Amino acid sequence: MSRLLVSLLLALAFCSPAAGDDEHTPLLERTWLDVSSENFRIRSVLGRERSVELLRHLEVMRASLDDPLSEPTYHAQVPTIILAVDRHDDYVSIGAPDYSAGYFYSNMRENAILIEDSNDSTGIRVILHEYAHYLNKQSGRIRFPRWFEEGNAEYLSHSRVRDQAFEYGMAAKRHLSTLNFMSWSPLADILERDDTSSLSDEEAALFYGQSWLLVHYLRSLPDSDQTLERSLQQYARLASEGAQPASAFEQAFAVELEQFERDLLQYYLDKSFSSRIVPVNTALPGFAPRVEKLSAAEAQLALAQMALRFENIDAAERWFTGSLADDELRAHAEAGLGRVMGRRGDFDAATGHFENAIHLMAWDFRIWMDYAQYWAQQLSTAYDTKTRQRIASRLIDSLESALTIAEATPELNSLMGFAYLANGEDVLEAIEFLEAAAAAAPHDQASRLLLAQAYLFAYQPREAIEVAESILRFEHRASPITAAAQEVIRDAHELDALVD
Repeated sequence: MSRLLVSLLLALAFCSPAAGDDEHTPLLERTWLDVSSENFRIRSVLGRERSVELLRHLEVMRASLDDPLSEPTYHAQVPTIILAVDRHDDYVSIGAPDYSAGYFYSNMRENAILIEDSNDSTGIRVILHEYAHYLNKQSGRIRFPRWFEEGNAEYLSHSRVRDQAFEYGMAAKRHLSTLNFMSWSPLADILERDDTSSLSDEEAALFYGQSWLLVHYLRSLPDSDQTLERSLQQYARLASEGAQPASAFEQAFAVELEQFERDLLQYYLDKSFSSRIVPVNTALPGFAPRVEKLSAAEAQLALAQMALRFENIDAAERWFTGSLADDELRAHAEAGLGRVMGRRGDFDAATGHFENAIHLMAWDFRIWMDYAQYWAQQLSTAYDTKTRQRIASRLIDSLESALTIAEATPELNSLMGFAYLANGEDVLEAIEFLEAAAAAAPHDQASRLLLAQAYLFAYQPREAIEVAESILRFEHRASPITAAAQEVIRDAHELDALVD
């Protein structure tokens, strides 16, 4: 979201402080609630009524647009954590970028959503926008271009709950206002944009406005439900092969860019922004949210874990330290401090914290995975063969301990494959684990790169090429991982020639 929106949110926030809390009350002195429904959980300072309202909209959007048989987001193998605050200063203090009002974070272990809800309507749109990113991630192995990722999230989140229906794709007044009063950027520039963090308020407002309009127009075209996904896949393939975004767009959508821009302008001028309506039981039978008050230590632990996701190391250390006093949370706080010290390179202190955590709660799967990540971090920077083998053994021991507690997760399979590959003697075992990781986490490129390298070491060049090429099809820009994939392909072709 743009800084222009953030400025508006700030103004509204100061006019509408949360009931029962002074606007200057420190974050840890606020009333923190854990509010959960059938499929979502929010840790929030927004109060019971507002938090429940956000959950209700999430449940309706899920019932309308997601797989109804999918697991609850907080019980899934890769769970989703949601944290909500209502002041921009608090939002930024956790580690979120100042220019945003909502943030979606995702890795092999978890998804996380942090939102700022500053008035009666914005928070709903923000949380649905971030949930739309989650839905995009669940949709399959395709990296959507930034214009579609953000434009589609805006398209879905401008919505309302009606009687027995969820209506989305509604006209976005703030985007229409931006498009009405500002000079538009060339469409080629919108297609090219891959990062919004350096944009000015005006540039960001235009990018989001034009991206929203572009997605709205594409979704208005005949048979878009059948053709849009195919066109996006074609776009991603062309871009990954080196085509410039404008050229990739023209080929994938079978248009000429100048004419398309004229059609897009006419669509805007016509103001015929038809919404979509999905029949759904908005009464949500069985919707009975559970609300519990969090202790100060529980709130600190939640904040510390969120801060660590943003690499806000100082805040994470402060909040983890604050939660040490709670006997029930101390093990997780110790493990968190182990992660903090590991990030700082203080391995003696990190090891001590992890050993404390394991002594306190050796039966906790997450603590063992924290410990495994710590060893994986060291393994990734170890170059001496004996050191790598020693660290890889410690990593495997940690993962095997985790496996005595719960079934393998995508993260565990990936780390186990990494460890076996580092040992240099267990390539077939590495392949087995990395294949499982790649299947369960199709967006994770690191596991796929490791798998391609493992195939190469196992003298399976054609399999290595296939996986490495899938990495290149997924990426839109040159990066270290695409360079490594291209190196695997070159080496595999040479090996294939020798094998033949």
